[in-house]
Amino acid sequence: MKALVFDSSSIISLSTNNLLNILKDLKKIYNGDFLIGNEVLKEVIDDPLKSKKFKLEALQLAHYLAQGSIKLFNRDLDDKTNYLLTLANNIFQANDHNIIILHKGEVEALALTIFLEADALVIDERTTRLLIEDTLKLKHLLEKKLHTKITTNKDNLNYFKKETKNIKILRSSELMAIAFEHGLFEDYYDAKKLVQENFKRELLDGILWGLRLKGCAISTSEIDEILRIERSLNRFK
Repeated sequence: MKALVFDSSSIISLSTNNLLNILKDLKKIYNGDFLIGNEVLKEVIDDPLKSKKFKLEALQLAHYLAQGSIKLFNRDLDDKTNYLLTLANNIFQANDHNIIILHKGEVEALALTIFLEADALVIDERTTRLLIEDTLKLKHLLEKKLHTKITTNKDNLNYFKKETKNIKILRSSELMAIAFEHGLFEDYYDAKKLVQENFKRELLDGILWGLRLKGCAISTSEIDEILRIERSLNRFK
């Protein structure tokens, strides 16, 4: 299915940077669906609506959901979700105890991506991405964080890898870089009157750093590389 599946972390990064409006035009260019599952709906709308602190963000997201920029894929994926969740949380052990590394929201997004054979999973949270793309790096990061030796259950890891082998990961930063390339930030261009020097570079740099500081797991070197590529393609003129 021509679709991108979003987990809570990517939705929150976009929402807290006031970038959800970009998805409407980006979806037209992509010509596919932007989807969330029931658990993500619960995490980004249902639960926050009960909170004074996050109620406005939840209402803003509900607006984009009602508008159709993002759609709910309302299907019970509990069996696959629980299976993947059990595997993921029984891969790493420290002091004879399993380390809980994933939670239901991101794992349901994984399950939905697999079920639909979607083009990609859009996720800003680092742990899930590394578990799929670079397990050894994740292990080292956990050891550094917990200050202890970690062992790996290779059977569970292999089963998890088999389930997720075809999943492509995107982050909100990469989506917004694509949106920038397609000129979807033209509403910001009037600010050039005040920020005249290297305006487009400063715009993209601001977008990427805004996402990083609000939860997107992108490094300084990755931001610099994106800026270098865009400059080499003359997209800052």
